[in-house]
Amino acid sequence: MKKLTKSVLAVVLSASFSVTYAQKAKTDTVKTKDIEGVVVTALGIKRDEKSLSYANQTVKSKDLNLTQNVDVKGAIAGKVAGVQLNAQAGSKLGDTGKLRLRGAVSLLSDDDPIYVLDGVVVDPNTIDMDNVESVNVLKGPNATALYGQRAQYGVVLMTLKKGVKNRLNVELNSTITVDKVARTMKYQNVYGQGYDGDNSLQTFVFDPSSHPAEWSVFDGMRYKAGDNNLADESWGAKFDGQDYVPWYSWWKDSPYYGKTAKYVAQPNNVKDFYENAVSLKNTISLSGGNDNYTARLSFTNLDQKGITPYTFLKRNYLNMNSNYKFTDNFNVDFVFNYLSGKVRGEFDDGYSNQTSGSFNQWFGRDLDIKKMKELKDLETPNGYHASWNWWGPDNWGSGIYEKPAFWFNPYTYMERYENYTLRDNLMFSVSPNYKINKNLSIRGTFSRRDDGNSFKYFMPYSLTKSASGTQGGYMDFLNGFGYSDSKRVEDNYEIRANYQNKFGKFDLNAFVGGIITNFNWSGSSAQMDVFGKLGQLIIPDVWDFKNADIAPTSNPYSYKKTTKSLFGTFSLGYNDFIYVDGSLRNDINSAYFNNNNSFITFSLGGSVLLHNLIEKNDLLTFFKVRAGIAQIAADISATALNPEFRYNSQPFKSGTKSYIIALQPTRYVDPNLKPAINQNFELGADLKFLKNRVSLSATYYNEKRNDEPIPVTVPSSSGMLDTFINSADAVRKGVELSLSGDVLKNADGINWTTSFNFARNKSTVERVAEGLDAINYGFAPAFGYVSVIQKEGMEWGQLVGNGFKLDANGNKILNANGTYAVEQNKYFGSVLPKFTGGFYNTLSYKGVTLSAAIDFQKGGKFFSLSEQWGNSGGLLEATAAINDKGFNVRDDVSTGGGVHVKGVSEAGAAIDTYVDAYTYFTQFHGNRLAEEYVHDASYIKLREMAVSYSLPKSLIGSKFQGISVGLVARNPWLIWVAKDNHHKFDPSEMSQAYGEDGQLPSTRGFGVNVKLNF
Repeated sequence: MKKLTKSVLAVVLSASFSVTYAQKAKTDTVKTKDIEGVVVTALGIKRDEKSLSYANQTVKSKDLNLTQNVDVKGAIAGKVAGVQLNAQAGSKLGDTGKLRLRGAVSLLSDDDPIYVLDGVVVDPNTIDMDNVESVNVLKGPNATALYGQRAQYGVVLMTLKKGVKNRLNVELNSTITVDKVARTMKYQNVYGQGYDGDNSLQTFVFDPSSHPAEWSVFDGMRYKAGDNNLADESWGAKFDGQDYVPWYSWWKDSPYYGKTAKYVAQPNNVKDFYENAVSLKNTISLSGGNDNYTARLSFTNLDQKGITPYTFLKRNYLNMNSNYKFTDNFNVDFVFNYLSGKVRGEFDDGYSNQTSGSFNQWFGRDLDIKKMKELKDLETPNGYHASWNWWGPDNWGSGIYEKPAFWFNPYTYMERYENYTLRDNLMFSVSPNYKINKNLSIRGTFSRRDDGNSFKYFMPYSLTKSASGTQGGYMDFLNGFGYSDSKRVEDNYEIRANYQNKFGKFDLNAFVGGIITNFNWSGSSAQMDVFGKLGQLIIPDVWDFKNADIAPTSNPYSYKKTTKSLFGTFSLGYNDFIYVDGSLRNDINSAYFNNNNSFITFSLGGSVLLHNLIEKNDLLTFFKVRAGIAQIAADISATALNPEFRYNSQPFKSGTKSYIIALQPTRYVDPNLKPAINQNFELGADLKFLKNRVSLSATYYNEKRNDEPIPVTVPSSSGMLDTFINSADAVRKGVELSLSGDVLKNADGINWTTSFNFARNKSTVERVAEGLDAINYGFAPAFGYVSVIQKEGMEWGQLVGNGFKLDANGNKILNANGTYAVEQNKYFGSVLPKFTGGFYNTLSYKGVTLSAAIDFQKGGKFFSLSEQWGNSGGLLEATAAINDKGFNVRDDVSTGGGVHVKGVSEAGAAIDTYVDAYTYFTQFHGNRLAEEYVHDASYIKLREMAVSYSLPKSLIGSKFQGISVGLVARNPWLIWVAKDNHHKFDPSEMSQAYGEDGQLPSTRGFGVNVKLNF
């Protein structure tokens, strides 16, 4: 490499975020090495950026961890073209969601890419981003072919920070962050809990023959009559500010016994349930070395409190990256990464969960959340948990009158129901390297990944004795517990030989190697159904399965998979002008049948440096065109073709004996089954202007997935439910564009670097199966409102459900009562966005640095079950809106109320009418009419922002190498969503493929970060 005199940071979003180098100008030639950027590619191979024939993109450490998070997915969101983050809400501790690279193409799965840390495939949730030097995203078969089958969804390469020779460096990094709920749904604050409108509130008449004597104090007071106490809807009386008897005043042990409260709205009752949660993250790292040894060791402690009461996440990370040089020709790399963690709390965000499933769908707008918190331990005279949702005084004597009808006090439930997720994850690798001569070297690696996970839950008797399900009520909770332990071990044995040489104007870089990967999965579980009606502990809260009246059946499992692979790659360059590279890999995969388990993956591409054909100038300093083809075979799970026998959850009892019942598999697998094959063509160009200060990149790809195995239903007379055969085809096409540069560059003034990326993808299902034009994907939400369907000839992931029936002119057809006529199985569009992108900026001036990342997407559809039930239950603002006549929609239609509806009859006659609010908003559930609650998933959000100040040397003295203080913000601003997304759900945080069905709230966090270097 020629002497380098200058470095320029080029943030190239479709090629790479890499440090590139401009050569000192020469006067005797125009064919010079203008750019000598080195990037880490597949299998950890370092390559000159200019020689790559595919899209490659790297994010450096200074841009990765703006907000001191531990999540690699969030760290690259908005910074890498073609990446879509489907995150989980920040309130869902320990769950980061998944990444999509270039949309989706498999009809059955939509998995994450694999995540590789210094050559070892890891769980990304076990990595602290403080330890990562760079992240490189490989998005298509052209870039991932060397990884073979397991890289069918892409690769995210993480490179660890390393020690530096002849210098000891100690860094302390401390961040304190406060997370708070970002937004809740938009509620109405005009009407309270109840079913019967103004008749929900009546005057209490004490009856000594049926009421407890202590209730005589309520005689003549206003109260919620009849079933309006157990109502979990807000179709009750209008707020008037007058006195009434609230739920907590009926019980003698309440400090408010016998007292009334004002009947008023509680506008912030849902928001106030969620707490401001403090998170502490502290990292200490030591790095250094000498001529023979370098190492970096770090320890991180993360203590995160959840915004949902009684939830937390605690983790410890230990990481080491070292190299020992035994001789000039022999050295050994050693990498170690360990995580130990614990999460406490239930984070169910499905229908009818006891927090968001209540607040979003079944609640009361008059309920005082502060009183709920204060009275979480309040019990009724018979020792049941008191709840806002009880059967009421008019149902006294029914046997379950004191118990909650549908819902516990949420504070009571979250405190008493204990569940824990424990993690214990270890990864290490040892890699000896021997340099045979200046051209040839050999490297061996042994690595192990050991992931242990344990889930435990305990449903206490205090909750279950308060449940009414076994007595004919609605709450099914049983005193019991369960556990589930799982272990995943992956061992890799790899050897490779690398050869580099120059032959005149040619330069060659090639290697060959082999790897054996052994996967082992094992685990067991024994679980009592604590949300059912049968099976509970005989002696309450004695956590022993011998104490269960119906002992659970233990479910141990153990299975293995092995892949044996040979691979090789080469890169051949000519005269610093043309580069050709190729790779070939053969995987023998034990998950497939022995007669067809050997599969070839390959890539072949080239690049041409066109700037070497023109006179050197400061306008166009780099111009590369690239193209390539590739093929990659799909991986498959270890048990997909060899399914396990299923066992009944309970033994069959005959007399005094019990028998375990095993059910044979109900799927027939084609004995000639082969993997799906993805074939890709990629074409692109990378340009740099103005002495490399401005970069432009463009990539086009066309990838087809052929003969994907899918299950196809067969006649029940066959004894099977379906057959697994090669059948489906799909294709995805797209473009990725980026523009970046140093807008301002001044050593003593303001510096501004910016980057913008854009990606458009379209995934289309071309074929499903003979005689079959559609197949279900994933699971439908509660009550089956919508499904995600893969439909032949349509875009991937169609959201399908009942919709408005329209006439030929697009008018909605109405029934005689003004409700909507229904068209069944209507296609609303794909869940995938039409395009995605991001905008990243860094401004600095005299030690002050401001960085911000914005990402966006256009299009895609999602369904909101919470909105449907929130309207059906009278909770949301639409149910108490003012209509075009100036009256509340809940007012009687005869006096000007009602919802204004326009449409046509089945015969085509125009209809312009008003429908009473209750009929209007409850029709959607009755008809499973989903279209009203299917929304556009477009958004723009400020994902992260940080401002820091590095103290000058004159202030910190000689003891410190550097001190910086900063402010950080995570998800501070959801800037814009589509107009029909009324409640501003964050489309980048949907809990399900189809949308949400009880969504936990988004969070935003603000914090302070301090770094000390000495």
